[in-house]
Amino acid sequence: MKFRAPGLVHTLVLVAGACSGQIPQPPAGPSRYIEITLPRKVASERVWIRYLLAGDEFGGWVQPHPAVSSYFISTTREGRPATGIRAILYAPGCAIQTLDLPLSESNGGRFSFICRPLPEVSIPGRLTRSDRLYGRELKLQAKYVARWAQSFLGLGDETVMDIPVGDVVSLPADGRFRLSVPDLSQDPLAGTTDHPGEIQIWASAKTSGNLVALMIPAVPQAIKTRMGGLKIQSGYPSEVVFAACRLSPPQVHDARGFALRPVPGDPCEYP
Repeated sequence: MKFRAPGLVHTLVLVAGACSGQIPQPPAGPSRYIEITLPRKVASERVWIRYLLAGDEFGGWVQPHPAVSSYFISTTREGRPATGIRAILYAPGCAIQTLDLPLSESNGGRFSFICRPLPEVSIPGRLTRSDRLYGRELKLQAKYVARWAQSFLGLGDETVMDIPVGDVVSLPADGRFRLSVPDLSQDPLAGTTDHPGEIQIWASAKTSGNLVALMIPAVPQAIKTRMGGLKIQSGYPSEVVFAACRLSPPQVHDARGFALRPVPGDPCEYP
């Protein structure tokens, strides 16, 4: 499984209001920007925004901050004003939004993030083959993998766009856990055939935060996607059995030093 480092991030200018009703003032520089305003009930530190300026190749992410009523994004690229911006926006409890805005040379304009509430759905899980994790203390995070996002933003097909959804939970010693995620089957940008996607569950180290393993559904197979995620559904079985598939694992050998083949039926590509 391959991972790519994030692309270059443009300069972001953030304005935090002293209270939720305060209207932020435009920054002194840069002279061209777009303002994204947030509703009062949305926690600004949990907002996720991925954007791309017209003519750019990588785009960037907004760095979230607490107590922010608006985000300002520079629309200047290599010293010249960009002619447009596209973005994908998400906040917990809200449906995903997209932004496709042409920009004039005089101003970037304003965009209001509108929270369209989504209910939650529960994923009860049980980990099998926990020996692959060597007793590490781990935390779990569900991510929505938007397979349609590359095309919308104009990024290369090799770019994978994943959005953290739901709360982070610790993985208990018995391997049983429960994650609450938004019901993306009710989201027009996530639960339709023309917007393909899936939910992946990742395990990371508690202390460093480094990714350790992808939790691939083993039982029932009907809810597993080809890429090792969960299909987007309005509900899940009372228990989903997951296998922890470690990232770049060492080759496993027997007592004589011979490499072991994957066990037949193993959901991971490697033992």
